Amino acid sequence: MAKQNTEMRGWPAKMGSGRPSPSVRRPTHAGSWYEDDPEILREELQQMLGAEYADGATEDAGLCAVIAPHAGLRFSGSVAAGVYARVDVASVECIFLLGPSHHEPLEGCALPGEEVLAYRTPLGDLPLDLAVLAELRKTHEFSHLPMHVDE
Repeated sequence: MAKQNTEMRGWPAKMGSGRPSPSVRRPTHAGSWYEDDPEILREELQQMLGAEYADGATEDAGLCAVIAPHAGLRFSGSVAAGVYARVDVASVECIFLLGPSHHEPLEGCALPGEEVLAYRTPLGDLPLDLAVLAELRKTHEFSHLPMHVDE
């Protein structure tokens, strides 16, 4: 039997610098809702994805959108892994992270403040697509979510 690839397909070994910055949203739930140690987190993610691949999950190039839970890793990680194991990362052009505001009531949708350039994770910094955000802001359909509220 062929060995299943349990690596996180398409993910670089390290993203961003991880240095403190006023333009990078901090991972305020790291260490509580998911592991804050990058090596342990990477291992947990690889185990969850590996279980999906071992069960026969295959990438679907026709997939154009996914909805995955964002609760704590121990609560919804295996469900999220089932979704992400089916994403053909070679065909991904843009990723939109949608989620509720846990700290301030909103009417409609909000975008990160213009000062936010990246989201920090224990695995590294994820740069935001500033051009897409600028285009979305021009529509005036989105509220502004300041960093102190977003974190």
